[in-house]
Amino acid sequence: ETETAMADEPSSEAVEKTAMPQKRVSSKQRRLSLEEYRATYLKVPKLVNRKPVFVSETVRDELDRVVRFLGGKGMSASGLIENLVRLHLDTYRNDIEQWRKL
Repeated sequence: ETETAMADEPSSEAVEKTAMPQKRVSSKQRRLSLEEYRATYLKVPKLVNRKPVFVSETVRDELDRVVRFLGGKGMSASGLIENLVRLHLDTYRNDIEQWRKL
């Protein structure tokens, strides 16, 4: 039984051969990527007629950590959520409308 179970598992040698090589990222590319991320998700949105939205404690803690380390003055977890949702809705607006009609 043990031999059968071991035969079903790929050897570490096979796993190493199929692993994809890691792409090197320069510090300049990383900085540009961070600036693109900040411009997209960490710009302070204007929230009008705010409404509460609930997320798990774990997600809220992650959002707070991202905003604290990467966000600027006036940025909040609510602002990050606003930006994420706006981008999602803009990206899928046409699809959502088509799916609504199904």
